[in-house]
Amino acid sequence: MDNNLKLLALGSLYDDDSEIKKQIDAIDEQNLDELVFGENPKYEWFDCIPEIEKQLLAINITDKQFEKITLLSGECCKTHHLIMPNWDGEGDEFAIKSFSGVEIMVNLKELEFLDFTSAKDIERLFELGIEEIDEYCGLSDDHKRVFIDMGVKVS
Repeated sequence: MDNNLKLLALGSLYDDDSEIKKQIDAIDEQNLDELVFGENPKYEWFDCIPEIEKQLLAINITDKQFEKITLLSGECCKTHHLIMPNWDGEGDEFAIKSFSGVEIMVNLKELEFLDFTSAKDIERLFELGIEEIDEYCGLSDDHKRVFIDMGVKVS
């Protein structure tokens, strides 16, 4: 699974799964943002903190947890802000390059604030029961037409 897709999944589960929330909160409690904000910072103001990203990506998500996901949002602030404390929603640090593995999110219904520009396999989403795609960019006219023809609300 694409690392950034997994980060979106973790962000979605943060509010819906107490075990995932507990694991993410434990990472947050390490105060690794001091690697950016501290007196002797290791990273620059808009850098990602790879130590946090590595820990987040090491979290195991079970099939049952993946089934809870109904929304993937590019405004996945908890995981993104842990990795990049000064994340402003700009840049491509969290761009999804592949939707491989998305099929395990069998109850996924909505996508919002996603940039499809870097994803080479958007067609994987056609197999899911997506109902709405809101506030997006980088979706080709051809892909948009397929979604609309499938009855997906694209706005």
